[in-house]
Amino acid sequence: MTQQQLSKIWTVVGLFLLYYALNTWIVVQGGQEIFGAKLIVGNRVPAAMWGIPLSCIVLLVNSLVGLRYAQRTPPGHWHDRIPIVGFESIVTNSPEGKVYQGVMLFLLSLLPAAVLIHFWRIFNSAKVVTTDDPPRPVSSIWDWSALAKLDDPARICTDLIREGGKMTCEKNATLLPGLEPTLFAVLTAVAVLALVIHWRAVFRRSPKHVE
Repeated sequence: MTQQQLSKIWTVVGLFLLYYALNTWIVVQGGQEIFGAKLIVGNRVPAAMWGIPLSCIVLLVNSLVGLRYAQRTPPGHWHDRIPIVGFESIVTNSPEGKVYQGVMLFLLSLLPAAVLIHFWRIFNSAKVVTTDDPPRPVSSIWDWSALAKLDDPARICTDLIREGGKMTCEKNATLLPGLEPTLFAVLTAVAVLALVIHWRAVFRRSPKHVE
């Protein structure tokens, strides 16, 4: 695969990642999707919850493609090791070329990764209840003791309403307490590791050249 083909793949994957991450962020903030984006769910907390694994998977692919491009670039400057977005070729060594390459790396790689932090903050602080009748509160998303079964054991709530001793979990999604957060954490760690390796390949002084 040529460098130009890798650039096109990185561009498509990166734009999708940016588009999805920003749309999910808007929903998490209580807004509406832009350009009719179809997210997995349209409620605040479930959107953050499912935004984590999908964003991590796409970020991982994006970082691996970017890493491959950087490794195959002959030794040179950092801006030469970033895939070119939207052009057949540009003079990356020019002042405007450096700014353009830096902005593309930020938008298609770092910004979506930063949005993940917000998703995790919302997910980690959300209220959880069991699906028992009546439902019981769960201490946190990490509470393995609430994983009594794999078939809809608990719900994560956008709003937990308490009225007269009765709890109502509004705008919810199914959660496997303990299990899903752990899997999401492992996936996040892998995606972040790939991101760090990618950025090190871009900014290191003497990148390894791969034919």
